[in-house]
Amino acid sequence: MTELPTDLLDLAKEVLVAAKAAGKHIATAESCTGGLIAGCLTAIPGSSNAFEGGVVTYSDESKVSLLGVPRDAIAENGAVSDVVAAAMAEGALAAAGADVAISVTGIAGPDGGTKAKPVGLVFMALAQTGRDALVKRYVFAGTRTDVRRAAVGAALELLLSALRETLVEQAD
Repeated sequence: MTELPTDLLDLAKEVLVAAKAAGKHIATAESCTGGLIAGCLTAIPGSSNAFEGGVVTYSDESKVSLLGVPRDAIAENGAVSDVVAAAMAEGALAAAGADVAISVTGIAGPDGGTKAKPVGLVFMALAQTGRDALVKRYVFAGTRTDVRRAAVGAALELLLSALRETLVEQAD
């Protein structure tokens, strides 16, 4: 993706508006999306009011050293797994001092897939202060660009849903 798609930028703006309204700060931990979630968020003017920062941890070693993902979790489950996605989100939450963090790890292709973990498999996790991480599993179709774009959209949707839920809880 050379240009960020308008629909993703619109979604990022909604996320930031909801985060600001809820008084929450966001962090990202990205692997297969390579910083595109953070890129969408920071493309919006005023994003610094709600976005703390993000880290791209493409290698297994960077997941361990930058986010504190346990080596055993990667060795036993692989980098593309629910366990690693949850650890990445928790690590980003702690590292950034944020209130909510989203993580993404997957196989964007065109190579690297197996029968058990096909190209297009993506795990993402949402971590929030004081709550257990929520992990989602997706299998997106298409080219490498399609998979990455779909993952960014799903991550922003997951963030938006959580922030809207927070706003409802705050109103009660």
